[in-house]
Amino acid sequence: MLATLLFLTVVLMLTSGALGRPVRRVAAPSCSSGQQAMPNLKGLTLRSSPRVEAMGRLIKGLYYSDNLKGPHTIAAFYIACDRFLEPRPFLVMDFRSSRFSLDDDRDGCAEATGVMPLPAIDPADFYPAVDGADQMCDEEAVSQHQPNHSIGIP
Repeated sequence: MLATLLFLTVVLMLTSGALGRPVRRVAAPSCSSGQQAMPNLKGLTLRSSPRVEAMGRLIKGLYYSDNLKGPHTIAAFYIACDRFLEPRPFLVMDFRSSRFSLDDDRDGCAEATGVMPLPAIDPADFYPAVDGADQMCDEEAVSQHQPNHSIGIP
C-alpha cells in the first residue's frame, strides 16, 4: 500500500510538471507584405515589474534579457490606462542590434523599423504615431477596452 502511494505521488508530480509546459505553439501574426512581425518576447526573461500603480494614460517600459543574470536585451514599451497594460507593446528596442520596431496599431506587425543609436530611444517620440492612443483612457474606451484587450495588474 505504501509503495502504491509513493508511486502515485511520483506519477502525479511528473504529470503536473509536464502539464505546466506549453503544449501548443502560438502562431506569429500574419503580416502583410513589407511588414515584419514584432520581436518575439516569449523566450526572454522579464527583468522589470509589469505593475502599473498610476491612474490615467502612461507609457510603461518593460525590460527583458536572455537570462536572469544577463544584461537587458530588449525594452518593450506598452500603453497603460488606469492600471491596465495593453497586451502588446507599441515599441520594441533591441539593444543587441540597436534596432527598433514600431507597431502603431498593436496587431503584432511592425509598421516601421530602423536603427537608433543607444541609449537615444524615447518612447514619447513614437507615441503620436500610435493609433487611438489619445482616446484610450476616455471613459467609453476604457469600458470597452479593459475586459477583452487589456491586462489588469493588481
